[in-house]
Amino acid sequence: MTKPVCDRPSLEDPMRTPTRSLIALALAAAVAAGGSAVAAPAKLGPNLVSNPGFEESQFEAVSAAVAAANGGKGQPILPVDWAIEGASILFDHSDNVWKDGKRGAAISGAFGGGRQLCDGSSGSFVCTPNPAAPATAALPLRPAWVTDAPIAVTAGKKYRFSTWIIMPSLNPDAGVAGEGAETRVRWLDASGSVLSTATGPVLVKTARRLIGWKNVAVDLVAPKGAVGAQLLLGHTDYTTTSTQVAYDGVSLAQVK
Repeated sequence: MTKPVCDRPSLEDPMRTPTRSLIALALAAAVAAGGSAVAAPAKLGPNLVSNPGFEESQFEAVSAAVAAANGGKGQPILPVDWAIEGASILFDHSDNVWKDGKRGAAISGAFGGGRQLCDGSSGSFVCTPNPAAPATAALPLRPAWVTDAPIAVTAGKKYRFSTWIIMPSLNPDAGVAGEGAETRVRWLDASGSVLSTATGPVLVKTARRLIGWKNVAVDLVAPKGAVGAQLLLGHTDYTTTSTQVAYDGVSLAQVK
């Protein structure tokens, strides 16, 4: 008797077995890696930050002349589309510290001091409260690199603020535990007034030494009434004038 024809593939179908095997292997790999499949990373819109790597400088001809007179190095005037606020020992936009390209943006110390006074002469930092902190905190002395013009945002939308940060001191004991680099976002309304200020990516000193550039990011939601954002790149607290923080590759992008 002739057996009925069945077009249903058998388990041994050569066209089906490889596919099943690949699926099984993929599932096994996912379980082995983390116990479950990993969600796809969020999609981001374009970077809204102008001159995010600080490569373009104002008065480029002047900067070039200064560099030529100093063996190829020099302090450019200011990066295009960035400004400074507060009072620092040094706002550094030279080629002394950078991750990509030839320039970054760094800050070393503040005239206003910080919450603490710290002495590192013993080999480790000993800190005491700074009696002048309440007075200096009320003054516009806290230094930061600031985006020169508001970045257009939409209220209620989520934005990913990311940047590369380094604390490049050669002394492994430099800096104070819990202090380091801190960014902020000022959300602005249609009149340019500040609605609120949020903390962005932060990189602080811990018991483990931070070596090299670190990429940090934070997702933030633009509050009601916000039409603009101003990014600030600064320091958590200037407890010592010897500790430098530096930034490169700044990004603000909408999370889709």
